[in-house]
Amino acid sequence: MPIVNSSYRTVLLLIPICLCSLARAEDSDYGPVIPIAADAGIGPTQDVVVEGDLAYTIGKSRLQILDVSNPRSSKLVGSLGNLGSVRQLVVRDGIAYITARQDGLFVVDATNPVEPQLIKHYDTIEFATGIALTGDVLLVACRHYGVELINVSDPANPSHISIVRTGEAQSVTARDHFAYVGVWASAEVVTVDISNPWTPKIVSKSKLQGYGDGISVSGHYLYASTGHHLKNQPRKTPDDPGFGAGHGLEIFDLTDPAEPAWISRIEFPRLYEIGNDTWRVIADGPLIYASDTYNGVFVIDANDPESPEFLGHHQLPQGKNGRPFGFVGGLAIVDQHLLMAGGDTDLHILDVPAARNYAPDMGTPPTIGPRPIQAPLARYRLYHPGQQVYAVDFFADDRAVVACGEGGAHVMRLWPDMAALSVFETEGFATDVAVNGDLVFLAQSAGGLSICRLNPDSDELEQIGHYASPPDAIRQVEVPGDGHYALIQVGASQFQILDVRDPANPTIVLKDNRHGLLYGDQLMRGLVDDRYTTVFWHVSGTHWYDLKSDPPVFAGDIFPERLGSPNGQVALGSQSLVTTRGGYVLLAREETRSIDEIGIIKYVPGSPHMGIPNIDGNRLYCARRAYGEVTITDISDPKKPKLLERFTTPGNPCRPLIRNDCLIIPDGYHGLIVRPLTIQ
Repeated sequence: MPIVNSSYRTVLLLIPICLCSLARAEDSDYGPVIPIAADAGIGPTQDVVVEGDLAYTIGKSRLQILDVSNPRSSKLVGSLGNLGSVRQLVVRDGIAYITARQDGLFVVDATNPVEPQLIKHYDTIEFATGIALTGDVLLVACRHYGVELINVSDPANPSHISIVRTGEAQSVTARDHFAYVGVWASAEVVTVDISNPWTPKIVSKSKLQGYGDGISVSGHYLYASTGHHLKNQPRKTPDDPGFGAGHGLEIFDLTDPAEPAWISRIEFPRLYEIGNDTWRVIADGPLIYASDTYNGVFVIDANDPESPEFLGHHQLPQGKNGRPFGFVGGLAIVDQHLLMAGGDTDLHILDVPAARNYAPDMGTPPTIGPRPIQAPLARYRLYHPGQQVYAVDFFADDRAVVACGEGGAHVMRLWPDMAALSVFETEGFATDVAVNGDLVFLAQSAGGLSICRLNPDSDELEQIGHYASPPDAIRQVEVPGDGHYALIQVGASQFQILDVRDPANPTIVLKDNRHGLLYGDQLMRGLVDDRYTTVFWHVSGTHWYDLKSDPPVFAGDIFPERLGSPNGQVALGSQSLVTTRGGYVLLAREETRSIDEIGIIKYVPGSPHMGIPNIDGNRLYCARRAYGEVTITDISDPKKPKLLERFTTPGNPCRPLIRNDCLIIPDGYHGLIVRPLTIQ
């Protein structure tokens, strides 16, 4: 059935004529080319939203605010830099919430747009990508970890509410008491009941034909923008029918808001280009605007949702790194114009005569009630610092150093009772810690790497050395063996080795970038043959480095297969134990066979990924951070593992440690778990 009245339908029918009169190219299967009426002149732009007469844009680590009361002659009003790897934003009442991938969430007070001020840098549970705001609940799509719900009733002091494990969340929107999540790899729209933000619940999953991303809701319909490959067709090689054919827009009926019902799909051009993957959509009644990275932007008439039609399109000609086209990020609408974020180029203003000032209809937002009372803990003790707990390591006398995100590094005793002895305030988020001898190496994201000693009289950490690699954050650190070298993850994809034999003056001796990302804990724990370490990038596989060479060097060995970013590595004698595909493989340095030839060792056939591993004695302990799962496995015979226990935690468990017959689990916003081992 049509979703607009007859007078508005008449306006829609005139759109192709208006666009034709302005087109610079002949009509195509995607409608006439919509010309660029003006450029804002602000440079590469990742996303844009409009509130009133102001457009808020992000790109190249900056927020820029423009007066668009006359869109063709926009004027820069104010800007703010140093906002990390910006991706999406939402604005309400002059407060901008900006996701920045590995750099978390930035909250900017732009009520005075001439002088916007950063009021909070918030530590999200993982790579912050998509974002939506409903009432006082901010929804942040955190890739593999799902969606984080954050209380922003006081924008300067956001606080974690809960998480919902949807799968690889790219974008999110909400209306009334439901959130709709575009999930990438599993190609789904996941519907979440957020009526009680403390306990969000997945109520349905609706399959998409392409990889999921942008979501928009208007009237009785939901619109999902998709990309990459068709999931229901062979797609491994360019000759396969599904390869690059996942680009398009899918329409769902929301008569039952908990169960979106598929109606139709309109196809965009076949394309497979890795990098800057983003597919976004804005639905304003039956007029749909969809951006599709290198395919550009499409305007679609969905007046008949069963037979949507193209009204026009625009594909940016400029490209970087040999690409024939520039990529398009977010979109926004201002009266009679479409604002298009050119990720390589600029903010472009397109003439679309039927466009009108637009704000999404969020319906009735959920209410954040009192924090639920936690039930008594029967199996474990819990230290809850109020911030994320990422990692823990120990001195020989059992004093612990705990990396507590925004809360800095806490020096603690865990036995016989828990006691916080001191707090080391960090410049950034404390995301990892390694103790080697009497030295503490603390990764503090944007604050760099601190090297500290413990004052035995005060139990306080005292910094003796520091290293930074601006503008990139340092999120992981390993200091294996004799402690001569610190291995660090820098930014989203760089590996560095520092010589720390003089801890007051750490110096870089190796820097390496490979194809892919370092999502998290992808540096190996320990050394193989007391000499070699490994790092795996999520696309280009495992790379070996020789720490006995002076200086350390890339050993020349690569195991090129994808292992999956939720997994990890730990040294096991002369091999590296690498978790992947629901089990693990044992890799020698010169291994050249494929994973299928080597054979994945599984303790339970068909089990999910094992996660980040650690070994103590004959036990393998794994934490699957994105899904809250911890497993304990007997590997007395590594080729015949026996699952001893599997359990879930409320938070996001990081690499587990064993100390004093206890399992120590950093569990994200849930806190630090100390759980006596019950398995003999």
